[in-house]
Amino acid sequence: MFGNKSFMGKRERLAYEQSFVGKYQKLVRKNSFLFFGLPMMLSIALGSVLLTNFTSLRYERRDEKVQEMSEDEALNMINNRRKVDIKDEYYKLQGLLDEHEDWQPKRVERLPGESDNKW
Repeated sequence: MFGNKSFMGKRERLAYEQSFVGKYQKLVRKNSFLFFGLPMMLSIALGSVLLTNFTSLRYERRDEKVQEMSEDEALNMINNRRKVDIKDEYYKLQGLLDEHEDWQPKRVERLPGESDNKW
């Protein structure tokens, strides 16, 4: 109970009440919404308005990179596609196409008496 409030003498109290903080605290006690709540809400609203400029600038720069494709460019892309061979794609993914072009998967020879594990 007593830990929250610090003791102030008469001179300290008068000096505190004459300072900006003391005057403001007195006004807040009289009308807290007008002197504390309203400035807080206005600063949040103003910050939101100012920050929209920064975020819109970010998205506008991103949109400049993306361009609309004309009909001729789209048709050229469709007609100039390369043919896909599933075997070549598999070898590319495995990294085997450049080094071992003639590589084929092969079953490992089993030792005599060892199970083949065929289903």
